[in-house]
Amino acid sequence: MRKVKLFIAHSLDGYIARPNGSLDWLAADGDFGMTNFFKSIDTALMGRKTYEATLKLGGAPDAYKGMTYYVFSRSQESGAEGFEFISGDIRAFVESLREAKGKNIWLMGGGGLIESFLQENLIDEFILTVFPIILGAGIPLFRGENQQTDLKLIESKSYESGIVQLHYERK
Repeated sequence: MRKVKLFIAHSLDGYIARPNGSLDWLAADGDFGMTNFFKSIDTALMGRKTYEATLKLGGAPDAYKGMTYYVFSRSQESGAEGFEFISGDIRAFVESLREAKGKNIWLMGGGGLIESFLQENLIDEFILTVFPIILGAGIPLFRGENQQTDLKLIESKSYESGIVQLHYERK
């Protein structure tokens, strides 16, 4: 069965973006495992705000080519070519994806969608890349509205830049 993997960067104080959605602080030299991660996935899931941010950055980068993109939105029904909008039951949709043939599934974000996935226990692995910056405010990775989720550490890596990557699986 395919796994849903959250692969996301956040600040040391737990924010995935500035209050205005800006990701300018994410600039860093290095791959941080992204190349190998992209080889393991063929599907990406995102919320509407992450979709809009992706379009502002010019759409799906070349590294994402050949992937299937699903955007979860309560208000929008269609968008740019290559992105399919989903507004129904998240659990039912994700369970059908898990059972379909293919590689693993990337949960890109954002915060609201991550919250929904946590509430439904739909995240199998968490790959968290912690940047050595304290933003002080922004869009939180975890909103704190979830039940306890116990995790098992699979791997941790540190980089010369001060970035630390933590890889967990749900117990």
